[in-house]
Amino acid sequence: MLINIASYSGIIPISLFFFQKRKKTGLFFILIYLIASILTDILFYPIILHITKNEFLAYRIFTIIEYLLISSYLHYIIKSISFKKLILILSIGFIIFSIFDLINSKSNSFDSSPTGVACILILFYSIFYLFEKINKPDSLFLYSTPDFWIVVALIIFFSGTFFIYIFSQTNYNDPTFKSTFTLINASFSLLKNLMFSIAFLIRPEKSKQKIYPTL
Repeated sequence: MLINIASYSGIIPISLFFFQKRKKTGLFFILIYLIASILTDILFYPIILHITKNEFLAYRIFTIIEYLLISSYLHYIIKSISFKKLILILSIGFIIFSIFDLINSKSNSFDSSPTGVACILILFYSIFYLFEKINKPDSLFLYSTPDFWIVVALIIFFSGTFFIYIFSQTNYNDPTFKSTFTLINASFSLLKNLMFSIAFLIRPEKSKQKIYPTL
């Protein structure tokens, strides 16, 4: 029940995105990510499973798509030119590593290595964004910006699911672990989508308030 609620909860922030009539800002990457996540769960996974009998192939592909969309979003909102270049370099390395893992690993196994690396990189980028904003704020209240809620949601989700992804490589077939994995992943997915919804509820003009230096 919870996993179904978590899967379809992405519809809420998607609806809010269009309700707010937003332009194609960095949040557009998050919109595509949400759509890709829902389509993977309800469409691509059953189709690929039926064709290949491979339970994990759809999610192995989604791991790459997920990383590309989220890193593109973070690349968009981060101001540091040097860090943007670092994101590009690390992303190229991640794609090469993920394709290599896809080709050489057991196809019918959980992709713990690429998923773990993706979690670490996204957390690294997200923490840098917050560090950058704290040092050079361009809004009176950081929590009044959509990007803040998106980034915090990413940090909570990827830090909360990191260890279950790592241990899934060898424990996923254990019924007890699989039940725990489903519960934790669905809970954090639901929380992430609720925080995305808050982000999409915040009007863009509220995030444009500048801080001016006092004399």
